[in-house]
Amino acid sequence: MAIGRKIVVMGSMPKRDAELLGAAAERYGFELSATLRLAGGVLSEGGEYPAGVISYLPCGRDKISRFFAAQHIDFVDDVPFYQCVGEGAVPAYIYDFPVNGVFVSPLSESAAASLALSIVRSSAALSKRKALEMRLVSGRKQKDSLAVIGMELCYENDMPALLGHILKVNREAVCADAGCVYVRDRMVDNRLCGTLRFMLCQSDSFEGGETAGAALKVNTDTLAGCAVYTGQFIEVDDMERIRPDAPFKADRSFVCPPGYHCKSVLTMPLINTEDEAVGVLQLINRKLERGITLTSAEQVRAHVYPFSTDDIGVVRFLARYAALSIDRISLYNAGA
Repeated sequence: MAIGRKIVVMGSMPKRDAELLGAAAERYGFELSATLRLAGGVLSEGGEYPAGVISYLPCGRDKISRFFAAQHIDFVDDVPFYQCVGEGAVPAYIYDFPVNGVFVSPLSESAAASLALSIVRSSAALSKRKALEMRLVSGRKQKDSLAVIGMELCYENDMPALLGHILKVNREAVCADAGCVYVRDRMVDNRLCGTLRFMLCQSDSFEGGETAGAALKVNTDTLAGCAVYTGQFIEVDDMERIRPDAPFKADRSFVCPPGYHCKSVLTMPLINTEDEAVGVLQLINRKLERGITLTSAEQVRAHVYPFSTDDIGVVRFLARYAALSIDRISLYNAGA
């Protein structure tokens, strides 16, 4: 259940306290309310919990106990509760309940401000916690999904089908408009060579691209060659802004047809269990939406963004499964 912007008051609040607390709450975009009621035993309104509860009910063990007994565990954990106590020492049994604080009435202006600020801070902390929980849950689901995809790659036994699947799932995972795969050449004895063979290209915005079979050297002249040469991924936010002294000077057109503009590029080496690069995956033009096609430089400038840290983590995770699968099929074909 969501947390609203109302601070509910229970019991009879003195007029002066209401004025001070109301003004303090309003400064932070909250409002006092006496309209929330027990709905099915839970204090709520319109599907929302209040931001906090300020109780002027008689401070008795039985009343406080019945109130908390009626609430859902989420309410007790998420909604701060403040109880008005009489003059003198705070009753010892207060510490037996999830009470966030106590106060005495009438309130001073500073006490009212402190009470409102405490609720505001609790609400902000709760929002951050909920956002983090959602990210963790989302992260777990994504990891489970990626693991399933990785296992699917491991069961593919046809090289062209495998490469197409590798490229498709990676492009979909990070919303890349285009991408290509190179596989490293092997000698007769299956040792890896110093050349990369272009195998496949995909895009939402064009068909075709460079003819399969074209070769690149494993050196720093190109992004793909440099990634394999160093064993490190290379992420470029904008190809037009690469430093003049950067390597891969020969790499400006990639495998894309004339007229297609490459802006953000992620080049990931495919590293096997022997720490050898058996290929390279290149993803081009990270978009926010899959349905967008990029047919002009203006569209690229408007809709293409750099690959994020999360994107890189996803591709790196899938790249390991891809490398293992490529290695397995290559070794099988060599022995056939």
